[in-house]
Amino acid sequence: MLPRNLRLRKNKDFKIIYQRGCSLKGEYMVMYYNKNGLNENKFGFSISKKVGNAVVRNRIKRILRECCRNNQDKIANGHNIIFVARSKIKGINYWLVEKEMLELLKKAELLR
Repeated sequence: MLPRNLRLRKNKDFKIIYQRGCSLKGEYMVMYYNKNGLNENKFGFSISKKVGNAVVRNRIKRILRECCRNNQDKIANGHNIIFVARSKIKGINYWLVEKEMLELLKKAELLR
C-alpha cells in the first residue's frame, strides 16, 4: 500500500493543485499535477459518487494507489499528482489502469 505520508489528504491541497496545476485527460482518468518543492511525490485520488457505490469507489482507489506504489521509482521526484477517475474506469482491470497512468505521466514528462 502507498504510505500515508505520500498521499494528499487535505481539501486545500487538492484545490491548489486544481487551480495552479496542469491537467491531462485520458480515457479512464484525468491527471492534475504541479511541483511541490520536496524530494518526494505526493499522490491524491478522487472518485466521484457517479462512478459507483462505496465498494466500487474503494476498489478503484486501491487499484490507483497500487499503481502509484509499484511505479513510484519511475516517476520524477518533487510533484503533487492527483488522479480523478472517470465513470469508464468502473470494472476495468489493474493492467489497463496502470497502462493509462504511465501514458499520462509520459505525456506530462514526469517519468524518469
